[in-house]
Formats: sequence, structure tokens, C-alpha cells
Amino acid sequence: MDNLMKNIFKGVSIILMVIAAGYQIAVFYQGDSPSDTVLDGYFWVAYIAFGLSALFAILFPIIQMAANPKDAVKSLIVVAFLVALWFVAYALSDNSFTPAQLEKMETTAQTSVLVGAGLIYTYFIFGAAVVAIIYAGISNLFK
Repeated sequence: MDNLMKNIFKGVSIILMVIAAGYQIAVFYQGDSPSDTVLDGYFWVAYIAFGLSALFAILFPIIQMAANPKDAVKSLIVVAFLVALWFVAYALSDNSFTPAQLEKMETTAQTSVLVGAGLIYTYFIFGAAVVAIIYAGISNLFK
């Protein structure tokens, strides 16, 4: 089953790359002002590639979880931890702008809070990555 999924993914990827390369060559061949039909086709290839990528990104982990439920529990615990970490980051963020500043930036207080939460979440993940790298380096010294 695993090899079948890899082969399907490789086949679809190769087909999309060949089509995208063909459209790219057509755009280069026609110069700076390619016809609308070439650009429309090029964008449709991009939309299809994005849709298939999203589908595969959702479908493959679900298939892997069904095939190996023991590892699925570990993955779900990690996802739950990441969601909880987002709520912590959201709780720590606040809007530090005045209404005049928000109006000048053409944004809302809620958007400011979400941006702050995203930054705090990024800092948490970056810190966890640094700690994991240091831990891996030190643990390898004692093995």
C-alpha cells in the first residue's frame, strides 16, 4: 500500500511538472506579453497542482493513521499540544495600538491580536526547535 501511494504521488507529480514546464516554455517563447490562453492554462495547472497537493497533504496522513493506529495516537497528542500552544500564544497577545494607529494601518484590534499571537506562536516553535537541536546534539555525545 505504501509503495502504491508513493508511485501515485510520483506519477501525478511528474505529469504536473511536465505540463507546467510546457507552459513555462510557451511563456518564455512568446516573450513578455504571452497570450491570455497560455496564461490561463498556466494558472489552471497551478490551481490543479495546489488542489492535488492539498488533497495529498490531507489524505496521506489519514491513510497512514489508519494503517498504524499506535503511531496515530502519538501524532494526535502532538497536534493537541500544538493547538493548546496556539491558545496560550493567543492568550498572551494583546493589541498595543491606539485606535488612530489602527485606522492609519487600516486594520482592526482583532487582527492586531491575531498577528501578535502568530508571532508569539512562532517564537515558541522556534524555541522548541532550538531546544530539540541542542538536546539531539548532547544526547548523541553520550551514546
